[in-house]
Amino acid sequence: MGSITTIGLENLIDDLSSLAQIPDTVIDDILTAQADVIEPEQRKMAKSMGVYRTGVTKGSIKRTKIKIGKDGKYLDIYPQGKNTAGNTNAEVAFVNEFGKKNQPARPFIRTANENKTDQAVEQARKVLDTFISSKNL
Repeated sequence: MGSITTIGLENLIDDLSSLAQIPDTVIDDILTAQADVIEPEQRKMAKSMGVYRTGVTKGSIKRTKIKIGKDGKYLDIYPQGKNTAGNTNAEVAFVNEFGKKNQPARPFIRTANENKTDQAVEQARKVLDTFISSKNL
Protein backbone atom coordinates (compact mmCIF):
# COMPACT_ATOMS: atom_id res chain seq x y z
CA MET A 1 0.00 0.00 0.00
CA GLY A 2 1.27 3.51 -0.86
CA SER A 3 1.86 6.35 1.53
CA ILE A 4 1.92 10.13 1.27
CA THR A 5 4.36 12.30 3.12
CA THR A 6 3.90 16.05 3.45
CA ILE A 7 6.31 18.71 4.54
CA GLY A 8 5.01 22.04 5.76
CA LEU A 9 1.33 21.14 5.62
CA GLU A 10 0.88 22.15 9.25
CA ASN A 11 2.33 25.59 8.51
CA LEU A 12 0.02 26.00 5.53
CA ILE A 13 -3.00 25.03 7.62
CA ASP A 14 -1.95 27.55 10.29
CA ASP A 15 -1.51 30.28 7.65
CA LEU A 16 -4.89 29.58 6.08
CA SER A 17 -6.53 29.53 9.50
CA SER A 18 -5.09 32.97 10.27
CA LEU A 19 -6.63 34.28 7.03
CA ALA A 20 -10.06 33.09 8.13
CA GLN A 21 -10.08 35.81 10.79
CA ILE A 22 -8.98 39.07 9.18
CA PRO A 23 -7.81 41.40 11.96
CA ASP A 24 -9.89 44.48 12.75
CA THR A 25 -7.00 46.72 11.75
CA VAL A 26 -7.04 45.28 8.22
CA ILE A 27 -10.80 45.75 7.94
CA ASP A 28 -10.41 49.33 9.18
CA ASP A 29 -7.68 49.93 6.58
CA ILE A 30 -9.91 48.53 3.82
CA LEU A 31 -12.83 50.77 4.80
CA THR A 32 -10.57 53.82 5.03
CA ALA A 33 -8.95 53.12 1.65
CA GLN A 34 -12.36 52.85 0.01
CA ALA A 35 -13.64 56.01 1.70
CA ASP A 36 -10.53 57.83 0.46
CA VAL A 37 -11.78 57.13 -3.07
CA ILE A 38 -15.53 57.66 -2.69
CA GLU A 39 -15.69 60.72 -0.41
CA PRO A 40 -13.89 63.20 -2.72
CA GLU A 41 -15.73 61.83 -5.76
CA GLN A 42 -19.10 62.58 -4.17
CA ARG A 43 -17.99 66.17 -3.54
CA LYS A 44 -16.67 66.46 -7.10
CA MET A 45 -19.91 65.14 -8.61
CA ALA A 46 -22.01 67.43 -6.39
CA LYS A 47 -20.19 70.43 -7.80
CA SER A 48 -20.26 69.23 -11.40
CA MET A 49 -24.01 68.49 -11.25
CA GLY A 50 -24.88 71.86 -9.77
CA VAL A 51 -25.42 70.93 -6.13
CA TYR A 52 -23.42 74.00 -5.27
CA ARG A 53 -25.51 77.14 -4.80
CA THR A 54 -23.79 77.86 -1.50
CA GLY A 55 -21.45 74.86 -1.31
CA VAL A 56 -22.75 73.88 2.12
CA THR A 57 -24.15 70.50 1.08
CA LYS A 58 -21.09 69.64 -0.98
CA GLY A 59 -18.79 70.65 1.85
CA SER A 60 -20.74 68.61 4.38
CA ILE A 61 -20.06 65.29 2.64
CA LYS A 62 -17.93 63.38 5.11
CA ARG A 63 -17.33 59.87 6.31
CA THR A 64 -18.39 58.71 9.72
CA LYS A 65 -16.20 56.86 12.14
CA ILE A 66 -16.04 53.12 11.60
CA LYS A 67 -18.97 51.41 13.31
CA ILE A 68 -19.90 47.83 14.07
CA GLY A 69 -23.27 46.59 12.87
CA LYS A 70 -24.97 43.21 12.80
CA ASP A 71 -23.13 42.33 9.56
CA GLY A 72 -19.72 43.63 10.64
CA LYS A 73 -17.80 46.88 10.38
CA TYR A 74 -18.86 49.73 8.13
CA LEU A 75 -18.74 53.47 7.69
CA ASP A 76 -21.10 55.88 5.99
CA ILE A 77 -20.33 58.74 3.64
CA TYR A 78 -23.09 61.35 3.43
CA PRO A 79 -23.84 65.07 3.84
CA GLN A 80 -23.83 65.77 7.56
CA GLY A 81 -25.07 68.62 9.72
CA LYS A 82 -27.57 71.38 8.94
CA ASN A 83 -27.57 74.40 6.67
CA THR A 84 -28.35 77.96 7.76
CA ALA A 85 -32.08 77.45 6.97
CA GLY A 86 -32.18 74.61 9.51
CA ASN A 87 -32.54 71.79 6.98
CA THR A 88 -30.27 68.82 7.28
CA ASN A 89 -27.73 68.59 4.51
CA ALA A 90 -28.88 65.00 4.00
CA GLU A 91 -32.39 66.29 3.17
CA VAL A 92 -31.00 68.79 0.69
CA ALA A 93 -28.86 66.06 -0.88
CA PHE A 94 -31.90 63.75 -1.10
CA VAL A 95 -33.91 66.35 -3.00
CA ASN A 96 -30.96 66.95 -5.32
CA GLU A 97 -30.36 63.23 -5.79
CA PHE A 98 -33.96 62.37 -6.69
CA GLY A 99 -35.42 65.72 -7.77
CA LYS A 100 -38.84 67.19 -7.12
CA LYS A 101 -41.53 68.95 -9.07
CA ASN A 102 -39.86 71.48 -11.38
CA GLN A 103 -36.39 70.32 -10.28
CA PRO A 104 -34.81 67.44 -12.15
CA ALA A 105 -32.80 64.81 -10.32
CA ARG A 106 -29.07 65.37 -9.97
CA PRO A 107 -27.92 61.92 -8.84
CA PHE A 108 -24.48 62.99 -7.69
CA ILE A 109 -24.12 60.35 -4.95
CA ARG A 110 -25.14 57.39 -7.11
CA THR A 111 -23.03 58.62 -10.03
CA ALA A 112 -19.97 59.15 -7.82
CA ASN A 113 -20.33 55.71 -6.26
CA GLU A 114 -20.75 54.07 -9.67
CA ASN A 115 -17.81 56.00 -11.15
CA LYS A 116 -15.44 54.91 -8.41
CA THR A 117 -16.64 51.41 -7.54
CA ASP A 118 -13.82 49.68 -9.43
CA GLN A 119 -11.18 51.98 -7.93
CA ALA A 120 -12.56 51.49 -4.40
CA VAL A 121 -12.53 47.71 -4.85
CA GLU A 122 -8.96 47.90 -6.17
CA GLN A 123 -7.87 49.84 -3.09
CA ALA A 124 -9.47 47.22 -0.85
CA ARG A 125 -7.71 44.49 -2.83
CA LYS A 126 -4.34 46.18 -2.32
CA VAL A 127 -4.85 46.34 1.45
CA LEU A 128 -5.94 42.70 1.56
CA ASP A 129 -3.04 41.61 -0.68
CA THR A 130 -0.59 43.30 1.67
CA PHE A 131 -2.10 41.39 4.59
CA ILE A 132 -2.03 38.07 2.69
CA SER A 133 1.57 38.66 1.63
CA SER A 134 2.51 39.22 5.25
CA LYS A 135 1.31 35.65 5.88
CA ASN A 136 3.66 34.32 3.16
CA LEU A 137 0.78 33.18 0.98
